Amino acid sequence: MTGKRWGILAAVTLLAIGAQPTLAQNTGTLTSKVELEKLTPGKDGEPATRTYLTPDVVVPGDRVRISLAFTNNGAEPASGVVIANPIPQALMFDGTDDQAGFGVSVDGGKQFAPLSELSVPVEGTKPRAATEADVTHVRWKWPDPIAPGQTRTVAFFGRVR
Repeated sequence: MTGKRWGILAAVTLLAIGAQPTLAQNTGTLTSKVELEKLTPGKDGEPATRTYLTPDVVVPGDRVRISLAFTNNGAEPASGVVIANPIPQALMFDGTDDQAGFGVSVDGGKQFAPLSELSVPVEGTKPRAATEADVTHVRWKWPDPIAPGQTRTVAFFGRVR
């Protein structure tokens, strides 16, 4: 069935801070990986070096990277892939470098948009601008198809509360 379009909604739930892989509607797999960011000071005025490793323990203030990888295991290109992930309560959203098709939610995953376009209701007064601390979910929508056997990866950062 050449040209078949699949609408795929893949969601990963990170329980506390552990990653659990999830199937993406039988057309592919979605895996996640949590890594602790370590900064090594640079020498002679050079910038610090960032490395990422699997943590044994995280403490408040640690920055982690959550990588999400979707692999199309189907025989046809996967079109309309959407990757959505709730932010675990133990984390505060701390940005992403993967901006293409990216949006956040501050209302439990009901609406997604760039953070700068969102607001949070405040009882008794007008809404205030949303901040990273208000983010409840992240989402990427990929308009271009993912070929059979292809893997696409995105990542976001969180700060341990």
